[in-house]
Parts: sequence; C-alpha cells; structure tokens
Amino acid sequence: MDNDFFLGLEKIHRITSLQRHELYIHLVTLNGSTYNARYDDFKISDKDNGYKLSLGKFSGTIIEDAMRYAENIKFTTIDRDNDEADKANCAVVFKSGWWHTDCYNCNLNAPYGPDLFWYRRNPLKEAKMLIRPKRSDEEVSN
Repeated sequence: MDNDFFLGLEKIHRITSLQRHELYIHLVTLNGSTYNARYDDFKISDKDNGYKLSLGKFSGTIIEDAMRYAENIKFTTIDRDNDEADKANCAVVFKSGWWHTDCYNCNLNAPYGPDLFWYRRNPLKEAKMLIRPKRSDEEVSN
C-alpha cells in the first residue's frame, strides 16, 4: 500500500467475528526507531454495540500497552461522540475516529503529524495495524 488505508469498521467486525484474530501494530518514531505491539484476540463488536474494541493478551517490543485503555470502548467519529471526554468530541479534536476514552493515550488513526501517537507524549512518523487469523496450537506445532 502506498497510501493510508482503512478497511472499515463493519468489515473488520465481520472478519473478526468469524474466528479468532491477532492484531499486529508496527510503529515508527520520529527518529526512525521501530517497535511493535501484538494482541492475541482482536475483535470489534457490531454497529449496534458501537464497534467496541476487544484485544486479548498484549506482547511486543514496546513496553507500554497504550491500546488497553480503549478496550471495551465504543468507536468515536465526528458525527458519533462515544468518548468519555466531557467538553469535546475527541474525533473532532484529533481529526480522526478512534476508540477514544478521554482523548488521551493512543491514536493510530490520525493524519500524520502531532496527533499520531502511541502514548500522547510520543508522536509517530508511521503506524500500521494488521490482522490475521490466529493459528491454533496444532498448526503452530506442525
């Protein structure tokens, strides 16, 4: 992919509801350092439940689990304010839909710039989120 790409919440819900999926996140900091985060049971709920986020177990080369704060949070968009911020719609403030809690911590769906971050104090140059079906223990041993 040469450009930003978002599969869409409904498609991601349908894909992740069929079987267990892993989420792999590739992060590149402004100075070029790379990190990754992995979740072993990624899925999002359906539209009626606000596309709530579910992650599973965390591992990776980055120390902090910034996505955990968004677990069981509904997805917020410019026209659907599901975040916990009292005074603002976080999707408007950060120019991106996301599983915003109180507009802090992680925002990997923002346009490139200061609002793209793993933790608010660590802006990123690049963020990729990839999913794949989780292999069973039997498949791993073969």
